[in-house]
Amino acid sequence: MRIGIIGLGNVAELHLTALKELDPDAYVGGWGRTAKRAELFVERFGGRLYASPETLLADEAIDAVIICTNAASHFAFAKQALLAKKHVLIEKPICERPEQIQELAQLAREAGKVCMPSHNYVYAETMQRVRAHIDAGHLGEILNFWAIYNKRHPAEMGSPDLTMSELMVHHVYCMLYFLGRPARIFATGSNVHFDDPQAHDQLMIVAEYPNGTIANLWGSFSADDRSRDPWSVYFKIIGKNGSAVVPWDTTKFGDARLPFWDDGTYWDSFYQIQKFFLGECLTNKRSPLSTMDDALDTAVIMDVARDSIALRQSIEIAYINVDDHFA
Repeated sequence: MRIGIIGLGNVAELHLTALKELDPDAYVGGWGRTAKRAELFVERFGGRLYASPETLLADEAIDAVIICTNAASHFAFAKQALLAKKHVLIEKPICERPEQIQELAQLAREAGKVCMPSHNYVYAETMQRVRAHIDAGHLGEILNFWAIYNKRHPAEMGSPDLTMSELMVHHVYCMLYFLGRPARIFATGSNVHFDDPQAHDQLMIVAEYPNGTIANLWGSFSADDRSRDPWSVYFKIIGKNGSAVVPWDTTKFGDARLPFWDDGTYWDSFYQIQKFFLGECLTNKRSPLSTMDDALDTAVIMDVARDSIALRQSIEIAYINVDDHFA
């Protein structure tokens, strides 16, 4: 498989570093909106610099495309790529609206191509092993789930919905990966750090399941956990017969020029998702661990969480399906 990248920013660096480790010859080239930044990217990592997304997508040497642009442009570029008969790995949040996810899923089916959400956390080997133990019944009935994130981000970067769309999306798709669909949501948020007073930098989502299981999703861009056993990124699942925990902060190296860029688990999750995308999905025709259906459920749950914050009440979730008619 030969790969092109649309959007040559920080996330593209994570994907390309992983890709080069897996197959140094897989990367063909990319396109970036900011010319100077794109030129610097090519200087660092090589590959061809395309003049436009259309030029990249017209290149028959490219089999698959990674979409690494801002979320607002994900849908348009992914749609172009699928219409050009390319496989697509698309960064999260994959679309701004649920109906866009439905449309991409339909286009992928019609093109006979893979459209895979880049839900990288669930591809970490430790996360996959926990899921295997749950599926095998080793933990018994799951009683509660915790997804916790504490990492200070620059105060000036705060904007309304940033924490929900860029951070809590990870918590929600991980919850779905381990537990499936919840029935109700209660969410709350606050501002204690971001310069913009309308921007939540701390969010809590409590998800209730019909059998009584409760999932607790905490995300904070306001402060680091500097304790001995930090809850920087931390997942815990407690069942009747056993429990499991997946912490990050286990391998550290380099300088954190961006939050978490010194965390080996974070980098490894991109290696694992590239390995699965290329080796399992595109080569062995295996379904992604987190699918377009999961991406749609994630979008619906986050919309309900937004409504819950605004209304300050618990809300029952009305799910839609990928195959339903979209507006």
